[in-house]
Amino acid sequence: MKKIISYITIIFAASVVLSGCLPEKDSTRLTYKGPTEVEFKNITAGKLTAVLTKYGVSTAAADAQTDTAHTIIIHIRTQDSLLVQLVGPQRSTPTVINYTVRSTSTAVEGTHYNFVPTGARTVTIPANSSSAYILINPIQGSIPAGTSVRLIVDLTGGSGIPPSFNFKSFYDTMKP
Repeated sequence: MKKIISYITIIFAASVVLSGCLPEKDSTRLTYKGPTEVEFKNITAGKLTAVLTKYGVSTAAADAQTDTAHTIIIHIRTQDSLLVQLVGPQRSTPTVINYTVRSTSTAVEGTHYNFVPTGARTVTIPANSSSAYILINPIQGSIPAGTSVRLIVDLTGGSGIPPSFNFKSFYDTMKP
């Protein structure tokens, strides 16, 4: 009899404790509730090695990808794209986001790469959308064999939206 009471007590206690883990209502369960901000996202992270190699993204251990970094092989990847995403509700008007090139970048604009359009320092997230791409054209033959250069792009925000603290910089390494 004591065992039965013990089991009933355990089941009752478990049901009370686990009832706090029930999911929210469907209408609010997936709603982002934090501040609106913009961030970089590495669109190549998590893809298969065969896919990355085909598109000119290095899979060598020394070139490990992160959420905000990748290494491209410029004789294969003739245009690179950095995904800028809006975190928060979409806007009904286009959202202009500013970015800068960090002074410690070893890649030189006009020598190793060009933004598309040339000299661009803004990216526009279209109305009712959550993302846009910064396009980069690496310049073929500009990097000697066995070396690499690194382009560091920092989001500075815009349209009243600040950059995410953790994902405001992207490290784009280029190899021949």
